[in-house]
Amino acid sequence: MRTDRNVGAVLSQTRDDGQQEPERFVDSQTAAKFLSVSKKWILLLARQGEIPAYPLGQGQQRNIWRFRLSELTKAMEERTIYKKGRGTVAESRLDRPRSNRS
Repeated sequence: MRTDRNVGAVLSQTRDDGQQEPERFVDSQTAAKFLSVSKKWILLLARQGEIPAYPLGQGQQRNIWRFRLSELTKAMEERTIYKKGRGTVAESRLDRPRSNRS
């Protein structure tokens, strides 16, 4: 993966003529499948700004979101390596004290 400084696009594939093509955006269903989570969960993370995402529409009408798989991969790697202290949903559930149920 390489970024073109003039355009700001993420370049991913090399065409037959040797030029780089910009990485394509994917929809929320494809991004959710890539991360092995539900579509509802990935949209929630996108709305909260937890993952890199690009909304289409304005104001409250942001029903369509697009993602780059390379950016999702990078965000997941950085979150795992550098933000361990912040935790994830799975870790926070494990850290909670269990209630004593009889």
